[in-house]
Parts: sequence; structure tokens; C-alpha cells
Amino acid sequence: MSSPSLSSLVLWCLGAFLCGSIPFGLLLVKLAGKGDVRQHGSGNIGATNVSRVGGKALGIVTLLLDILKGFLPVFLAKRLGLGEPVLALLALWAVLGHVFTPWLAFKGGKGVATALGVALAFKASMVLPALGVFIVLLLVFRYVSLGSVMSAAALPLVLLWKGAPPMVLLLWSGISLLVIVKHHENIGRLLKGTESPLWGAKKEKAHV
Repeated sequence: MSSPSLSSLVLWCLGAFLCGSIPFGLLLVKLAGKGDVRQHGSGNIGATNVSRVGGKALGIVTLLLDILKGFLPVFLAKRLGLGEPVLALLALWAVLGHVFTPWLAFKGGKGVATALGVALAFKASMVLPALGVFIVLLLVFRYVSLGSVMSAAALPLVLLWKGAPPMVLLLWSGISLLVIVKHHENIGRLLKGTESPLWGAKKEKAHV
């Protein structure tokens, strides 16, 4: 595994941030002639809100593109032989790009799909346990937000179990914390019992 120079590392981080910052949900809904997704539902630019505003097909495309924009920079760096701490750092910057996209006044999505993308590129085996947590909680409780928060929390725990080095654990804990914090409103509604489920909720009143 190689280590880049400081200048190269800065460029890699910038590239990961810009790649993660592309607001695919916003762009796709506008191209579909359905207006600004931020003015509907939860106001989020992620796949869940896009599916409620623009339909399931548009939501699926948004999900795949948001995964891809996280996957790509980490995958390229991995193919070039960069070490795991660098890959974890790039993963964090890609998720930061989605959450704080500069094209939308640094207001973006909640980072779930992009976190999935960087995880797939970083170590695909860490995704299955987290995905299992998401699916089980979604099927039982119907809340995307609950599944998202708990699956994000599972990622660094999986790495800890796999014996990842401290720096990698720290960076992935940062990614997990970022996703959880971005769901703070959902967490509040879950605690109050007012969160809208994935199915059976009206489009304009969905909060995920």
C-alpha cells in the first residue's frame, strides 16, 4: 500500500468531496419536470424523498447514482494502491460532499446512500451486516430513518470486529456519526411517535 504526498492527498480529498457533492436527486427531479424536490415532502434531496415526489423509478435511479458517487473515488484510490487510512479519509470526504454540497449553500442530503457506496468500495464485506440491520428494521418497523441510523451505527462496529486499525475506526466512526446527526429530526420524531413510515404515508407528509 502506498501513501500519497500531502499535496496529492489534498487533491484526492477535494476530488472525493466534489464527486460526493453532485445533487443527483435535485437534478433528476428537475429534469423530470417535477420542480424542486426540496419544496416537497421532507425537503431532502435523497432517494426516499425523490421517490415520493418523482416516483419510485426516479428514486431508484437517485439511489444508484448517490451510491456510485461515493463508490467511485474510494474505488479508484484503492485500485491505485492507497492504504486503508487514506481510503477511509476519502470515504469521509465523499460523504461530507453529499451532506454539505457547495452547490446548494452547503445543504445536502443525509448521506446514507453515499455512505453505502464508500463502504462497498472500502470493504464490501462490511456492508452485509449493516444492510441486514437496515432490512430487518425496515420490515419490522417500516421506518427508513430508523434502519438508516442503526445501519450507519453498525458500520464501525463491524470494522472493530474485523480488527481495523484505530485511525480507520476513527474515520468510519466520523462517517457514522455524521449520518446519525443528519437524522436528528427523524430521531426526534421517532421518539415522539410522529415519524412517517415508508409505506402507508402521504407523499407530502413524509419526513424521511
